[in-house]
Amino acid sequence: MEEGEDLSFDELNQLEEARIDFDGETSGVNGGSCECGGELVKIVENRDFLEGSISFHIIKLKCDSCGKEYLDLNQADKYDFLLTLERAIKNKIALKVLAKKISA
Repeated sequence: MEEGEDLSFDELNQLEEARIDFDGETSGVNGGSCECGGELVKIVENRDFLEGSISFHIIKLKCDSCGKEYLDLNQADKYDFLLTLERAIKNKIALKVLAKKISA
């Protein structure tokens, strides 16, 4: 079979199922290169709320050349929640949005 060639239904039925296990760190990104050519360095941004009673640690990749920051999907979800929490603290109307995010 050549690369990019489609399989027939008979060929697909002959394939065996394989089990693949992933650990919790599989979806995380640990490094890479920026679009400007710089190297991405892992950094941790700490944010405290309500006089330090709530702390968030957001893991980012920051370009050592241009300073652009990147998040993987897990960290982006956490960051989205963090922004919603900031809005809720500043604006009581946003508490309904926060309550929906927590209950989801």
